[in-house]
Amino acid sequence: MTMRGKIFLILALAALAAGALLLARLNQPRTATPTAPAPPARAPILVPDAPFEETDWFALVPRDWEPGKTFGADIARLSDKDPRAIDALEKLRAAWADAPVEPAMAGARIRIGGFVIPLDTDNGAVTEFLLVPYFGACIHAPPPPANQVIHVFARRPLRHLTMMHPVYVSGTLRVARDKTPGSAAGLIDTIGYEMDLEKVAPYKLD
Repeated sequence: MTMRGKIFLILALAALAAGALLLARLNQPRTATPTAPAPPARAPILVPDAPFEETDWFALVPRDWEPGKTFGADIARLSDKDPRAIDALEKLRAAWADAPVEPAMAGARIRIGGFVIPLDTDNGAVTEFLLVPYFGACIHAPPPPANQVIHVFARRPLRHLTMMHPVYVSGTLRVARDKTPGSAAGLIDTIGYEMDLEKVAPYKLD
């Protein structure tokens, strides 16, 4: 197998594992912790030089969202070519497009890691891109829901970003539900958040 083939295989396996993890995590019942009160809603941070808060993707999902009530674990047993799987994927994509965002994240200055899907370019340099926690397009690894997609706007063209490039991004988050623009349309349907990019760094495993 060529090196390109090995890289593609690793990315495909990573997407499959991430999609399964997301569905399993979201399908788990959410119960209140009896020993600690729920944290207060996050107020928008308006100080320009406020530090970035390390954030994971589950912070962008409302605690009361339970997609598992509509889609159970049985769909994972279907073949991608099964007509029932194709029908389920269409329904899942519709539900994912309507996935609610977390209003408390509006105005938050965060640092989050994910994969790049380039959009607009300027002479080969990326000026806008989507950041997602994984990438998929089948029933076992469906496209991310809207609350797991960030439309990132760079202040200057970035020449080192390519498709599925793993990065950390830092900036101010906005709640902005919209249809996916450009080349990503049809792969990912709806965007739940936007970010004005201030910093970008390679993603490194600890």
